[in-house]
Amino acid sequence: MKKLIVFTILIFAFVLTGCNFPGFQSDAALDPDDAMATEIARILTGTPIQIEPTDLPAEEEIEAPETPEETEAVLTEPTEPVEPTQTPAPTDTPAPTDTPAPTPTATLADTDPPLTLGNPDWVDNMNNDDNWPTGFSEYSAIAFSDGFLKLTALSDVDGWRVTWPTIDDFYLEATLQTPECSGSDHYGLMFRVPADSQAGKGYLFGITCDGRYSLRRWDGTAMHFPVNWTANNAIIKGENVVNKLGVMAQGQNIALYINGQKVQEVADSNYLEGKFGFFVGGTNVEDLTLWVDQVRYWIQP
Repeated sequence: MKKLIVFTILIFAFVLTGCNFPGFQSDAALDPDDAMATEIARILTGTPIQIEPTDLPAEEEIEAPETPEETEAVLTEPTEPVEPTQTPAPTDTPAPTDTPAPTPTATLADTDPPLTLGNPDWVDNMNNDDNWPTGFSEYSAIAFSDGFLKLTALSDVDGWRVTWPTIDDFYLEATLQTPECSGSDHYGLMFRVPADSQAGKGYLFGITCDGRYSLRRWDGTAMHFPVNWTANNAIIKGENVVNKLGVMAQGQNIALYINGQKVQEVADSNYLEGKFGFFVGGTNVEDLTLWVDQVRYWIQP
């Protein structure tokens, strides 16, 4: 009987202590917020699992395409900048040369195309700036006075400006002069400038003050020479003289005229239409300035 009583007491004591057994708690006694906090604490104090990276395939190497070889030799001439069509003038840039205009005029050959072309389709006598972007840029300045367009070079590379008409087959000519120039200082016509390039491409037909001419093609990156610099007696050399330059362009055929005399004809089909204008460049005379008295063109059928 005593044994039964003792056994009963032990069972009863075990049941009472079971409610506080480590790691055990009844649903009725556990608060939900405390349970969530306990679970978060367990996760945060647990040992993190290190995940080994899977073997990823090596990144495929893509070879850069080979640069195509230039089909035409590029001479080592300073890279020409892209001349903007219009830029506001800074206050500290020198003004164009204001030397009085020379009195001589170009002596023209009997083969001068205007003798047989009739009335021109477009003429600008440079009495105002209606057709041209005036002001200054990094490379040139343009102004109008005394009945001339005056284009001044402001750097050691060619600067140019173009006007608005876009023409394809034509005869284009301009009467040009430089109050001061020397040696390889050069100037002339720019034509077939693609309308969407902002004067960043096109042909440049020009002469130097020491009596040479060339036809260059600017592709926006390099300058090509369909006609290299060549001496010709049709050019009136020196400063304070007048020369008239002309271009007859029909399809890929380009004929060059100096003072009414055809000096060269080439075939080049890179640009078949575009705007036109003038360029000037050189390092012998500071602020080298081209004076343009007149420009006009005839559309060719």
